[in-house]
Order: sequence, then C-alpha cells, then structure tokens
Amino acid sequence: MRRRNMMKFAKILLITILLSTTAARAAENTGKQENKTDLVPRVTGMVNLRYVYDEQNKNHHGFEVRRIRLGAMGNLHKNVDYKMQAEYIDHVRLLDAYVRWKIMPELNVQAGQFKVQYSMEGLDGPANWLTVELPVAVNKLNGYSDLSGLGCNGRDIGLMLYGGLIHKELFDVLTYRVGVFNGNGNNLKDDNRKKDFAGMLWVSPVRQMSLTGSYYYGTYGPRGDSHTHNRASAGVQWKDRKLHIRSEYLWGNTRGMHSHGTYAQVAYTIHRIIQPSIGYDYFRQDERDEAHRHTLQIGVNVSPIDHLRLQAGYVHAFSNTGRKHNNLAEMQCVVSF
Repeated sequence: MRRRNMMKFAKILLITILLSTTAARAAENTGKQENKTDLVPRVTGMVNLRYVYDEQNKNHHGFEVRRIRLGAMGNLHKNVDYKMQAEYIDHVRLLDAYVRWKIMPELNVQAGQFKVQYSMEGLDGPANWLTVELPVAVNKLNGYSDLSGLGCNGRDIGLMLYGGLIHKELFDVLTYRVGVFNGNGNNLKDDNRKKDFAGMLWVSPVRQMSLTGSYYYGTYGPRGDSHTHNRASAGVQWKDRKLHIRSEYLWGNTRGMHSHGTYAQVAYTIHRIIQPSIGYDYFRQDERDEAHRHTLQIGVNVSPIDHLRLQAGYVHAFSNTGRKHNNLAEMQCVVSF
C-alpha cells in the first residue's frame, strides 16, 4: 500500500513539473504581451532526508525521508497572488492553500489555509531552522505535537489582515498581522460556533532587530465539549549578515492546563557557507507540576550551493524528575526549490 502511494505521488510530481515547464515555454513563445507568464505557476518543493541516532529509542536508528513537500505559487494579477503546498509522509496532507490581495503596504488581505500568527520561531519553515529540532515549547504550543492534540503544523483556515506601518527606506518599523480562524487545524471545518483570534506585532527600531509579541485566543473541540486554547509569546531577534540571535518566551492555556517555556539560539556564519549554532530551551508543561524539561542543541549548518542545506546536530535532553538523560545525533539534508 505504501509503495503504491509513493508511486502515485511520484507520478503527480512528474506530471506537475512537466505541465509547468510546458506552460512556461508556451508563454514565452507567445511573446511578451501583457506579462502573461505571471499566470504560469512556479513549482515549489522540499525534500528532507535524515540520519538519526537516538540513545533512548534503540529502534530509532538509521536513514529516513523526514519530509517531502510539493506546491505551486503564482500571480493572478499584479496585486493578487496565491500559494498551494502539500506534504507527503505516510499520506498526503494539505499545508497551505491561500490567496493574497495586496491592496497597499499598510493593508493586505490573506484568505485560506496558512500559518497562524503565533511565535516567530513557529513561522519559520524547516529549511530555515537554526537547529535540527524545534524548541520544545514551540513544538508543544504551536507545532507538530501541540498539547491540544491538533498536530496541525501551526496552520489553520481563516482570514487575515496584515501590513507595515512607519516605513523607512529598507524596512518597516511596525508590522502587524491579525486574523480569525476556525481553530480546528489543517483542512477541517469548524465544529463549534466560536472563531479563534490571532494577532502578532513586530517592532524594528533598526533593520537588524525585531521585537515581537503575539496572542492567540480560542477554543477547540465540538460544540458542547469545547476547551480553552489560548497562547501568548514575546520575543527578540537580531539578524545581520553574520550573526543571528533569537530568543522567545511562550505561554499557553490548554484545557485549563497552564504551560510555559523559553528558548535562546545563536548562530554565526563563517566563510559564507558555514554556520555553527547553539540553542537551549526550557519547557514546563503544567505549572501545577514541578516537572520541567531542558534541551541543549549544538550543531552546524552548511549551504554549499543555492537550495541545498546540510545540517548536523547533537541534542541533549534531560528533566528534573530523575529520568535518564537522552542523547540524540542527527545529520540531515534539506533541498528546497
């Protein structure tokens, strides 16, 4: 069954690339009338291969295909664009499917399925992570293993307004994103009458620095059995040509269980393509429980050519409950286009 699904996915990928290439050539051959090539979708994708050694899980050693993503994006008009993206692991899952209307720099509209505006680390894709693994707080409050059980990669269906205010020559001093969402995760209709709210604010005193704050207010679960799903975060980032520093505090209320955590990451680029990195994160799942978890990550990112990223990392995780420390070693290759 899995082999048949893989063959089906490979055929879809091949047909999509061939159709896009043929359409692009046809558009070029018809001349340059009114920039019609804007209507030709650009194929996008990512392949993430990994080798992992997990000291605690003796069965989790070896090579794996961690992620395969395929999508398309394009312009319907000079002010209207779109993006579609799906992920294949054990089954095909829709990630992004949205349309944006870029009215003016200060006000734009985005509708469909996309990442909810919470946590600047959560908004980054795997191809841009400074460490091989997400901080635990991000993963548990807005990621693949959300405490609510949604497991939606931080995505939902909704409507968002966004834009930049107080413009400078190369950046906006103030940027905002606010939206309403179903609150059910990937490609699912709402099953209660309530809508969720999410908002995020960026303040950049200088181009290299960002101060962020976000808040998510919502519920999950069917009508009559819905539960609290609130989130908040505050972060700071410095990013220039060589140095990248990022830190964030995250808080959540999931069905009455209050959680909080923090992380700090530092990366420095040397010789243009080599980027050593180090990260530390702390997470306390339930403030009524003294148990909390610490994780230290040390690694290096190498980008020898465009669209190719190689990562190697060591992860050391431990808790204050006396459980055995765990060591994890990973090497992965990320190809994005």
